[in-house]
Amino acid sequence: MILYYSPGACSLAPHILLEETGVRHELVEVNVQQGKTQEPEFLKLNPKARVPVLVTGTEVLTEVPAICWYIGSTAGRFIPADVLLQARMLEWFNWLSGTLHAVAFGGKWRPQRFVTQADMFRDVQAMADRNLRDGFAHVEQWLADKPWAIGAEYTLVDPYVFVFHNWARSIGVDVRSDYPRWHAHSARMLARPAVQRALQREGF
Repeated sequence: MILYYSPGACSLAPHILLEETGVRHELVEVNVQQGKTQEPEFLKLNPKARVPVLVTGTEVLTEVPAICWYIGSTAGRFIPADVLLQARMLEWFNWLSGTLHAVAFGGKWRPQRFVTQADMFRDVQAMADRNLRDGFAHVEQWLADKPWAIGAEYTLVDPYVFVFHNWARSIGVDVRSDYPRWHAHSARMLARPAVQRALQREGF
């Protein structure tokens, strides 16, 4: 498998899972901040101009939930046997990718995706801040009395939850004080050797 990633981006989630499962893989950095996802060669691979991308044989997979599911299914790990818990995991994936990432952080960091007039960017970002606060509160609530996202079992979605903790800190949120359950989840993530290896390989 070949994972195309950008340091600290949402691609960190499948990167962690590759480290967790021990699946043989290569990493190719495509730095978002340097505009590398807009270059013609990468656009041939993923016309959506986004990371992550997972290449396996002749197949190209995009989108974090799909890639994480493929890695876990291939390795036979981190997918609960109980169908309801599988649904809970997918519920997390859907909300994190579609709402917290695309809407809330998207509005915060890339308001130009929502409006064309630059004088409206500040309004979009202000609404994004409110959406982020609501989203962080939801994460905190959903982690109540559980060591991992869906319960006692570490699953595919936990590295994705960890990504957003890092992003929250990057915009100045005091996660330790304001969202202690989420902070505790992140501490458990950081104690895992696979997480440490992924962070080190991405330069953190």
